[in-house]
Amino acid sequence: MGFQERWQSRQDELAARAEVRETAAVEQWNEFVERFQGPILEQARLAFERGDGWFETEIDQRSSGSLNPYGNTGLDLGSPAVAKIKPDQSAAPPSPRSDLLSRIEDVGWKLHTAQYIHVQLGEESRDKWLSSGQRVAIKGKIVGMYLFERVAPAR
Repeated sequence: MGFQERWQSRQDELAARAEVRETAAVEQWNEFVERFQGPILEQARLAFERGDGWFETEIDQRSSGSLNPYGNTGLDLGSPAVAKIKPDQSAAPPSPRSDLLSRIEDVGWKLHTAQYIHVQLGEESRDKWLSSGQRVAIKGKIVGMYLFERVAPAR
């Protein structure tokens, strides 16, 4: 076996390993998404089967802030909520099933209203050094509140 054949065989082996890793990462992401979205989708299905006219759900979007008033400004724009955005999407691309709002609409609901609120989880303050005033650090999360209306059956 010459250099060219060994090189090609090594490249094929590396490509196969990368494909196995990618497949495992996608499967792991799908399981994660299903664990998070499953209970919400089940609630939507049950409400639809009961004949409810409206369905409301809250979904965490992002965490925000930090309880460290000593660092810089005490401001941290936060990290994404667990099931909303993957930090490194190139490593494990989310499956098409990760769009929760579309999956709820597939049950028979139509998105009527979406609102976002900041829920404060904590606050810490300290006096500024060599100046007047205080430095405040606030920790919280951004929550999406979604109201769905029952879709009228086609006649």
